[in-house]
Amino acid sequence: MEGWGDYMYPEEVKVTYGEGRYRIEILSVVTGDGISITITGGEKPHIGGVALSVPRRSLGGEKFSCDTWVLPVPGHKDTEVAVPVAEMISRETGRTVAVTAGIHIDRAEERELRTLVENSLAASRLLMEQIGELSEAQDGPTADEENDNAQ
Repeated sequence: MEGWGDYMYPEEVKVTYGEGRYRIEILSVVTGDGISITITGGEKPHIGGVALSVPRRSLGGEKFSCDTWVLPVPGHKDTEVAVPVAEMISRETGRTVAVTAGIHIDRAEERELRTLVENSLAASRLLMEQIGELSEAQDGPTADEENDNAQ
């Protein structure tokens, strides 16, 4: 996909979003073939579930879709964050994406869970922006940009 060039070496990208017990931290390793993402937050970061999304051409056209496999830790609901993040980033980048998520707040209310999911998605959008900037920097200037600079 345009704007998502290949990387020669793995690059680490970190993002945080939110405050206090609603703070989400994302650590990712970006390679030419895929992106490994760890999402933690709340009061007790842990491993609660994994989602693996593999991109494919959409059955209905030129866009990308993805197939996703889900591995929840029994009794955890962290895949409710891992799945949408893995699918969003896989479709956008056209790369295989593995997301490990573990976010916990003791006695969380429904609105608090919604806040954590929203913060996770917002952090993921920031992550995609940073990955896009990294890709542009590694791709170097386009031929048009080089011509503009030479004039």
